[in-house]
Amino acid sequence: MRAAIVDGPDSPPILRDVPSPVPGPDDELITVSAAALNPHDQVVAAGINFVAPYPYVIGTEGVGHTADGRRVYAGPTAPPHGSLAEYTVIASKYTIPIPEQLSDAQALGIGMAGTTAWLALTWKGQLEAGQSVLVTAATGAVGQIAVQAAKALGAARVVAAGRNRPALDRLRRLGADDVVVIDDDYSRSIAAIAGDGFDVVLDGLYGDQIGVAIRATRRGGRVVNFGMRAGRSATISGIELKGRDLIGFAATLAGPARLRAAYERMVDLVLEGSLTVQAEEMPLADVAVAWQRQRDSPNTKLVLRV
Repeated sequence: MRAAIVDGPDSPPILRDVPSPVPGPDDELITVSAAALNPHDQVVAAGINFVAPYPYVIGTEGVGHTADGRRVYAGPTAPPHGSLAEYTVIASKYTIPIPEQLSDAQALGIGMAGTTAWLALTWKGQLEAGQSVLVTAATGAVGQIAVQAAKALGAARVVAAGRNRPALDRLRRLGADDVVVIDDDYSRSIAAIAGDGFDVVLDGLYGDQIGVAIRATRRGGRVVNFGMRAGRSATISGIELKGRDLIGFAATLAGPARLRAAYERMVDLVLEGSLTVQAEEMPLADVAVAWQRQRDSPNTKLVLRV
């Protein structure tokens, strides 16, 4: 089969013919129609926090059909059997049946990015109707879903912060009550609109911007970190954090039941038109180009047609 392979931590993915995977007794063999790239894929490929089994097939999520013809979303897959290939294998408990009217791009847009946003707000953030939410890194794939998900969950006020101005303008149309540009005045701009503080801050920046997120959170509120676009290390003031919860998030720890429930709820929202997925589709042959675009923060979900 044709598959996107990474040979080492500094190697871009290349297409290569490799043997098709063989499913175990609790696995499903998936004929992949489309797969997506995520920042997590590049973290794994770089050997950060994981021992990557080089060479291996990249990709954490895909859409396709099981051996008995069911159309499913499959994710997260596990190395060495990634989703950017003609076939992949995945534990049966991580497959979710999807309706035909849901496009591959929509199915992937609410996959890793969507469940991260939804569960960060609900499972970790404990968001309640009527509360206020700040989403940083809001112009990325997770952040764009998070803004819409917060509204769908009944948030009274949702503020989106990001660097890409056109994407911020789009988030206004998708439900953001206010937007903030992350620039040299970011800290001052957030302070000006935070009031008494947000109930939940969904942070995709960390690094030297985590202090801004903490200061923008009310006492008794929660900062849920889902990404580290501003850096993997941070200096945190204990005085500023006092009375606020800083919570790390990893969707893989949520378990299949939570992931499925979140995913199925978002399927309903997409089909009724109240949740929009931004995606760009490319052929699998362009995987190296897509890999670089993902590294440069594309402000959209990158979907590769297999």
